[in-house]
Amino acid sequence: MSTDVAGRVAALGLLGAGEPVVVAFSGGRDSLCLLDVAVGLAGPGAVLAVHVHHGLRGPDADRDAVSAAATAGRVGAAVRVRRLTVPGTLRASGSSPVGWARDARREALRAAADAWAGPGTRVLVGHTATDQAETVLLRAVSSPGTRSLSGIAPRDDRRGVLRPLLEAGVTRGEAGDWCTARGLRWRDDPTNPGTPRGRVRALLPQLERIDARAVAALGRTAALAREDDDALVVAASALVGPEGDVALRALGAAPVAVGRRVLRRLAEDAVGAPCPRVGARLPDVLALRPEGGGTAALDVGDGVRVLVRAGRLRCAASPPREG
Repeated sequence: MSTDVAGRVAALGLLGAGEPVVVAFSGGRDSLCLLDVAVGLAGPGAVLAVHVHHGLRGPDADRDAVSAAATAGRVGAAVRVRRLTVPGTLRASGSSPVGWARDARREALRAAADAWAGPGTRVLVGHTATDQAETVLLRAVSSPGTRSLSGIAPRDDRRGVLRPLLEAGVTRGEAGDWCTARGLRWRDDPTNPGTPRGRVRALLPQLERIDARAVAALGRTAALAREDDDALVVAASALVGPEGDVALRALGAAPVAVGRRVLRRLAEDAVGAPCPRVGARLPDVLALRPEGGGTAALDVGDGVRVLVRAGRLRCAASPPREG
């Protein structure tokens, strides 16, 4: 029940009284619910609401920032508005700002948390079980594989990011009910219905008419996929040598699912970025045979070159194309 949201979050043991935390606060229902619950559990003096103004939506974003700051203050949290500047190169190129906005928001939240209560201060983000269901659906049709189906991680310990509503199984509807019952007013999420996320958001209620447990089932799918992927990653890591390479014979003998992850890990370590397409090139990689004791090389996409020498495989960044 929506009235039990605070109890479900409290049961996670993530928010101790007086323990400082930062809440990413858009002003929408989900982040407002999370902020109110966090203030109730940790105490108003321990919670900082950070609203990130991306500078992308003009006057609407300005109004959102003013409203968010006022709402956070009424709930009892300290408030910071972080205004970002869109890089001139991004504006000039006409490229989508989605990736930049995501990374810049993450950096702004981390900086605000460190300044608020020192390095390592945790950041709470208001993703819900409904967001998880939408993410699984979206990735199922655009990026197949267990890593994609694992959706949004409830906890990102490396970055110090927690998603208590998601972990507690709180839906978007329950977050809204919580805010309504508490007399809290939010600003609606400006998600464009024409975007892939917006289309999936419209689809989810139809799935719930087929089975009311659709959101929970998709969330469970994500959790199981995450467990499976974690196990495969452990198996893949055991094959990687201390020099960041792998024996070609061992790679070929491994189950295909493990081999793909070995290849992807070596690729991502080499270029420092996600390499979702590389795993599919495993058969081509296993077919590499250096001539005369030399080195065989193959560009496998995502800016990665595979090199095989003396029976061992490593990855490197592909050299820039000439001309």
